[in-house]
Amino acid sequence: MIVSQGPADAVAQINALGIPVFPSIDAAASGLAGLVRLGQLAGQPASAPRPPVPEETLDPAVFRNEYEAKRTLAAAGIDVPQEAVVRSVEEAVRAAEAIGYPVVLKIVSADIPHKTEAGGVALDLRSAAAVLDAYGTIAASVARHAPRASVEGMLVAPMVKGGVEMIAGISRDPVFGPVVMVGMGGIHAEVLKDVAVQAAPVSEDEALAMIRSLRMFPLLDGVRGQPKADIRAAARCVARLSEFACRHAADIAEIDMNPILVRPEREGAVVLDALMIPAAAPATPAH
Repeated sequence: MIVSQGPADAVAQINALGIPVFPSIDAAASGLAGLVRLGQLAGQPASAPRPPVPEETLDPAVFRNEYEAKRTLAAAGIDVPQEAVVRSVEEAVRAAEAIGYPVVLKIVSADIPHKTEAGGVALDLRSAAAVLDAYGTIAASVARHAPRASVEGMLVAPMVKGGVEMIAGISRDPVFGPVVMVGMGGIHAEVLKDVAVQAAPVSEDEALAMIRSLRMFPLLDGVRGQPKADIRAAARCVARLSEFACRHAADIAEIDMNPILVRPEREGAVVLDALMIPAAAPATPAH
C-alpha cells in the first residue's frame, strides 16, 4: 500500500502491479478498514463457486436521472416502486390517482442529483389539491436554486412507509474492480460509518453475512420488540446489485441506492432512490 498524490499515469502503473495507492492517510485508513472487513467476511462459510459474470452493454439513459436508473435496476431483479414521470400538473394528478395516495413528488433532472437541497421533493401528498400545490412549489424552488438546470419533468411515486432504511452501492476500485457496499441508512452511514464492503460480485449468503456484520444489525433483527426486517430480501437486493455492476463494469463508476426500505419479514425490500455515475465521469470518493 502506498500513500501518494503523484501523477495519474504513475499511480495507474503502480495499480497495475496490484499495489493500492491512496491519496491521503484518511483514505488509506478507510481502505485498510475495508480490507479488515473483507477478512472478517472471508471467515464465513464459503459459498459454492460461481462462474464469472459476463459483461454487457448498457443504455446511457440510465445515467440521466433517478427514474431511468431505477427502471434498469428493476430489470435486474431489484424491487422499486411503481412510478411515473410527468410533465404537467394535470399529468401529475392523474398519475397520483392511478398510483394511489399518499404520493411523493420529485424533480427529474440530470443537473440536480441532490433534489432535497434544491427544494425538489414533496412528501406524503394525500390529495389532488396537495399534488397541485406541491407541483408549483417544487417548480418555483428549483427555478430559484438551479435556474440553468435542464428539467425533464417530475416523478410521481407512492409514499412508502414501514421498515428500516439501509443503503447499498458500488464503487470501482482501481485494484479490486467493482466493490459493493451495504450499510444502515441515515445517520448510521453518514456519522457512524456503519458499512460493510466486499469485492463484487457477492452471493446472497455473502451479502447476508455483510448485513449481519453491521454494528447496528440489531435494528434489523427485532431489537426491543420491533418486528424483524426482511434481511433475506435486503441480501438479495445487494447480491443482484453486485452482479449488475459486474455485468456493466466497463460503463459504471458508481451506483448509489439510498434509501432502501427493508420491510418486515416476508414483505421485501424496495429501493426508493438510486443514482448511477458513468465511468467516463469523475467518480465521487469511495464509500
